[in-house]
This record gives sequence, C-alpha cells and structure tokens, in this order.
Amino acid sequence: MRISISRAWESLWVWLFWGLGIYLALELGPFFIAKQVLNKTASELAGPYLACAMPGVIFMPLVWWLRKWRERGMDSKRLARGWGVSTALFGVAVVVAVSYSGVKLSLMDPKGALGGLVVSVLLSVPVLYFTLHSMVLRQFPTGTVGKQMPRSDGASSPN
Repeated sequence: MRISISRAWESLWVWLFWGLGIYLALELGPFFIAKQVLNKTASELAGPYLACAMPGVIFMPLVWWLRKWRERGMDSKRLARGWGVSTALFGVAVVVAVSYSGVKLSLMDPKGALGGLVVSVLLSVPVLYFTLHSMVLRQFPTGTVGKQMPRSDGASSPN
C-alpha cells in the first residue's frame, strides 16, 4: 500500500493542520516585535494574537471547500459568489481583529476605533466581494469549472 502525499492534501484536516500551523507561526513574528516595542507581557498580547489568528481560521476552511467545489465542476457564477462572500468575511474578520487589537493594546481610542470599524467594513465588503467575483468570472468565464481528468482511452473528461 502506497501513501500518496497529494492524496493526503485532499483531507480538510491535513490541509488545516499544516496551513493553520504555518499561519499561526507566521503570526508570532509581529507579536514578538510588538512585545519588544510596546513593552507588553505575553498575557496582554494573548487576546490580540488570537483575534488576529481568527481570520485565517475562518478563511482556510472556506478556501478548501471552494477548491473542492471547483474540482467537482461547480457553475462559475456560483463559485464566483462563494469566493466573493468568503473574501468579504475574511475582510470583516481582519478589520474587527485590527480594531480589537488596537483598542486592547491602547493604540486606538475606543470611540474612534468603533467609527473606523464601521467605515472600514462598509467600504471593504463591497470592494472585496466584487473584486473576487470578477476575478473568478474572468478566470472561468462560462459554464462549469473542474479538473480535466485523463481517461484510460486517451480522451479527457471532466471529473
């Protein structure tokens, strides 16, 4: 029995384990720098670190599912809507995380952060949604999208 590395990446849990592990490790760098610059303790940085880690935790499963839907031959318009919504959710999560971290670390005034949060969400959601929506429609203009798998008789057929 041979274990294929490419088959292992088809599992959501393997993909999340490696992806989130790398993402969380990369998040440690800026927080180590913030600890040194702001003279904060690790316990003071724990909440902002977790807040900034949440967008990746939200976005990575969505990317995996969208990739699987694309391989299964989802309609390009539906796939474009999925990418648009998932990217808009990611943008909202990033804006909330940055606002929360700024207030928690005393870098922002809470009232100013709330106004900035509202304006940022109202501006970023349509921009992110329509940008990704149009990018996916340009990449896959019509019909269903999916991998072309070679058949044993030499012809190719959609999977």
